[in-house]
Amino acid sequence: MRFKYIVSALCLAIFASCDKEGISEPDFNVTGYKVTAVVDSSGNTVNQVTFSFSGDAAIISFYPGILGNDYAYREGRILDVKALLSSFSTTLNNGTQEDQLSVMVSSDFNGTYDIASIRAATWTDITSYYTLNTRGASASLPSGTKDIREFVVDGKPLYYAYRYICKPQAENGANSTWRIRAFSLESQTDLGTTSLATLTTADWNLINEGEIVDPNRGAVIESSGAIRFNGNHKNKEVHTESWAISKGFEITKTDMGPDRPLAIKSAINPHLGSYSFNYATPGTYKVVFIASNASHEGQLRVVREIDVTIP
Repeated sequence: MRFKYIVSALCLAIFASCDKEGISEPDFNVTGYKVTAVVDSSGNTVNQVTFSFSGDAAIISFYPGILGNDYAYREGRILDVKALLSSFSTTLNNGTQEDQLSVMVSSDFNGTYDIASIRAATWTDITSYYTLNTRGASASLPSGTKDIREFVVDGKPLYYAYRYICKPQAENGANSTWRIRAFSLESQTDLGTTSLATLTTADWNLINEGEIVDPNRGAVIESSGAIRFNGNHKNKEVHTESWAISKGFEITKTDMGPDRPLAIKSAINPHLGSYSFNYATPGTYKVVFIASNASHEGQLRVVREIDVTIP
């Protein structure tokens, strides 16, 4: 167990004048703590930490060292996106042509959904990050969940895309049919995971390019919401290129403002000899108590720090 004591004075005048005006430095210390497994009001087993005190103070506040109540972030907290989690599932049916489907991301696409703007942008091929289905498999295959945070550029939206190319089929083989389902994009921060888009909320824009693209071929969104790609059925010797591109995703940091303490004693409350707090997660926490005596003339406070280990 490690204690660290910090004394600070906040006065309308200098520290010495505080004593003259009758404000005394709080005689408050944290003498120890014990951890007990208890069941909380929701029926969950948690670790209850009971802190023991000596002395007293008019006002006592408490930073348990958790998100939102951490003394280290009393001046402010910037919440960053730690991971950008992407996943989908695929099926591959019919045909013999290989390597038709690619997964792409871009941070400099201008948001104009035409072939000229697509080709002017820089696209990174991330197909190898995922597991794609094999031809003729009976079930849709999950790609696996992959973190693509590394492709985010500060201040620029990230676009997610699928590209399908069908080459002339006499030489390269018959066109294959790919379907994309169960798309998910989530951001992960210290607060948890937040959904940014699903298959039906990613606002896919479809672009089909080629001298001739047969009706209902190329990139199509089916009634189920699945994105389907295939090549020409009639004009088989025409090279076609099809894209499904999402809306732009702004992946930004969030200013959460300062972390706040919990008020555990006010001037009208009786002497406080102990205080209990429940921790749900094991770990080591930097716990801080701030004890204050105050009047209209000013305030004196002491800061007591203790490292708490929850097994």
